[in-house]
Amino acid sequence: MTLPERETELRLLCGAITAAGAGEGSVTVLTGPLGVGKTALLKEVLRSAEARPGAMRVLTASASRTEQDFDFGIACQVLEPVVAEADEHDAERWFAGTGSAARWLFPGAPGWPGWEPDGHNDVLTTHGLVALLAAIAADRPLVVLVDDLHVGDRQSLTWLRQCARRIRHLPCALVVAVREGDPGADRPALRELWELAKTRIRPPNLTEDGVAAALRAAADTRAGDARFVAACHAASAGNPLYLAEAVRGDHRTGPSLLQERLAAQLAVLPPAVGECAKAIAVLGEHAEPWLVERLTGGDSVAVAEAVRALARLGVLGPAAPPRFAAPVVRAAVEASTTAPEDLRLRVRAATVFHEAGFAAETVAAQLLEVPAPSPSPWMPEELRTAADAATRRGQPETAARYLRRALLDLPPDGPERGWRLVDLALTEAAFDVPAALRHLTQAVGLLPTPRERAEAVTLLPLSAFLRPEAAVLVGRVRPEDAGAQAGLRLEARIRLTRCEDPVLLAGAVDRLRELGPEPPVGTLAERELLAVLLHAAALSAGMPARTVAELTERLLRCAPASSTEFAGTAPLLIICAFAAGSAGQPSSWLESAVGETAEGRPASLIAARAAELAQSGQLTRARSTAWEAYGLIGGDLAEATESLVMALVSVAIIARDERLAATLVEHFDETTAGRAGLHVRAALLMLRGAVAAVEDPRGALARFLDCGAALHRAGWRNPALFPWRTWSAWLQRRLGDRVSAGELIEDEVRWARRWGAPVALGRALRIQASLTSGAEADDVLAESIGISRVSGDRLELARALLAEGASLPDGAAAGDLFREAYRLAEGCGAPWLTGRTAEEKTAAGPSAALSEAEGRVVAFALDGLTNGEIAAEISVSRRAVEKHLTNCYRKLGISGRAELAEVFGAWGFGARSSA
Repeated sequence: MTLPERETELRLLCGAITAAGAGEGSVTVLTGPLGVGKTALLKEVLRSAEARPGAMRVLTASASRTEQDFDFGIACQVLEPVVAEADEHDAERWFAGTGSAARWLFPGAPGWPGWEPDGHNDVLTTHGLVALLAAIAADRPLVVLVDDLHVGDRQSLTWLRQCARRIRHLPCALVVAVREGDPGADRPALRELWELAKTRIRPPNLTEDGVAAALRAAADTRAGDARFVAACHAASAGNPLYLAEAVRGDHRTGPSLLQERLAAQLAVLPPAVGECAKAIAVLGEHAEPWLVERLTGGDSVAVAEAVRALARLGVLGPAAPPRFAAPVVRAAVEASTTAPEDLRLRVRAATVFHEAGFAAETVAAQLLEVPAPSPSPWMPEELRTAADAATRRGQPETAARYLRRALLDLPPDGPERGWRLVDLALTEAAFDVPAALRHLTQAVGLLPTPRERAEAVTLLPLSAFLRPEAAVLVGRVRPEDAGAQAGLRLEARIRLTRCEDPVLLAGAVDRLRELGPEPPVGTLAERELLAVLLHAAALSAGMPARTVAELTERLLRCAPASSTEFAGTAPLLIICAFAAGSAGQPSSWLESAVGETAEGRPASLIAARAAELAQSGQLTRARSTAWEAYGLIGGDLAEATESLVMALVSVAIIARDERLAATLVEHFDETTAGRAGLHVRAALLMLRGAVAAVEDPRGALARFLDCGAALHRAGWRNPALFPWRTWSAWLQRRLGDRVSAGELIEDEVRWARRWGAPVALGRALRIQASLTSGAEADDVLAESIGISRVSGDRLELARALLAEGASLPDGAAAGDLFREAYRLAEGCGAPWLTGRTAEEKTAAGPSAALSEAEGRVVAFALDGLTNGEIAAEISVSRRAVEKHLTNCYRKLGISGRAELAEVFGAWGFGARSSA
């Protein structure tokens, strides 16, 4: 049995067949609404009956609306096959007596007269067919299955009614299927068959378990997905035909079976029924009877009768006011509605809602489906009111849809269209910045005066102007065209779009100096300009990190994190605070900002918090927080702010989150990254280089140098934001080019000292120490450790301690350094740093972990040093190094150096010289 949840129905049907085999005939009526599975049950009965060992003869017929005018069509379908197969002797017996009156219906049968008698008598023919069926059944018990009898021809219905009256005495099981709600189902002959039926079966809809079973029977691989099964059940209400439509989903090549069958069914019902279904589809949750009346033009009696007809058919559910039995039914009705019909109904529905005082969004929902200018003057205003309501409710995407539709009602040029485009741009800025920039650019060209154009540009959030396409917009306005405050805001936006120009970047730093040690922050315009100038100072390292941090913190105190103003300046201030590091790190502003905006959960702030956690060595929390930020934007990085992408890249590199790195790299392919601003391009080059650093050091070096070249052209010198020199020097050292490495790291140290953020300086000094020797190396490394302790970056401190320990002879001093480094690394969630994997830390037995000496050797090996270089670094023999490595390979279960990177993560950097 392949039909789920049809055991009871099949048992009743099989019982009727068994009784017929024992000589007791019966009528079974199988009924139910459209798509409930009546035909499938008949097919299962047919299969079951045919599987019985030769005891019964199965005769079938399927009525068709196109053959309704064919006299005795069903009767012929049932009896022709058995008559055609009969030999002459059997045929003569069957047609003897009363049966001869039906002989003319079977051309080719023995004794056929060869013609159709003129004016033949239907009554005599009917009695002949009854006798013929009885004679055939006398030879062998029969199972007669008739599908869709509600569209059967009149003469065949009369014949079946006569058979039903005497079937109790025949070894025949008559099973007929009738669709509820079809006009033909109310004919007297069918009502009598219903009264004469011994068994009446009405299959119910499937439960969720039944839906899952149906999917398994169809070999659908999604049958085990509970959410998919629940969604299918909700969309179909368990009706098998509706379920097939729900599973079909959007993979459509033409009208579905449901659409075809529903359209055919509605076509034979009174026109008012179809019009009622279409009106209910348009009205949706507002399908009150009086509104249906207004849309269809019918009176209450006509609408009530149409609703009853649709309910009998299974199109509507039992709820009141009327609702479709399943969402897919509404979709099928909508698909069957022609474009002119839909347009007429939508306009009418909007008008009725407006006149009845419904909410503007209810009216606007109908107007969204009208792909033409509104025919009434009040409609555009309803759309704008609806957009305002959606914005207040926190649904900018919906508001933007209303505003785009309202543009259809405006002439293609003119100031009114310009201001409506401004409204649209401001709405889109919350979720689609590129679209907002395009629409604002269009708006500027339509506004009549320079002052209006300049002020319109200032309405877009400041952070939007980090995108390259914003340059076209600001190129159309001038600060002097606006008032004093608007001019400052416009200046901020113009400077922000040109932050990749080294001359203008230096000019922004000079402008910041002109504002003095305490720049004015009393107005929004002054705060926005200061945020842009601080951003320029951070990129270029044109002012000390401490100064930038202090001014950044001052700005952050001026506006709550939940304010619209903060949303515009936050990306810039986050970049400034991140670059400043612990030298001017605002102690609690970021955490409090995240808590303050808990309802909105701004992804940029969450990502910034993740980067801060990673920078301070809290890697486990940093990873989870970064993924939280990624989830808040729905995985759509296309509209992510520059600061958010930079923060996620930072976490991926520092915390060695390979999955996050792969996600970022996969999203930003070469084409996508090429369209982004330099913030994102540089961050992605850093990430791609970090990912490739172990397995492809030359390719990684090329990435870092490309990043450096792009940053140099733009005048971006800050080593805290993009430490490309540190990474490049480390890789050049691995590749044997110590001269180039020394030059780069010296330059990095110089810029790090100029900027003054301890994290960048501590890291650069550690790499510089690995490129020098003797007392100078010791001094540089000691300075690196001291700075790293001040910075609060526990991960960098652990690296510096490991490097210091590796430079000392084996002994108590080195052991103390290693133990402190181990505690720091494990506390940070960075076991790779000490040469210990997570599995080793939890494994039983002392042999599961590497010794301190073995950990140091592995760290240098991961840096790419040869055995001889490692021996020189830690002042032991080459043979001792080889012995340590052999022990490591044995403990780790690997065969050699090539597998070390896999054991210690894709970015298995060493303890001393990793970037």
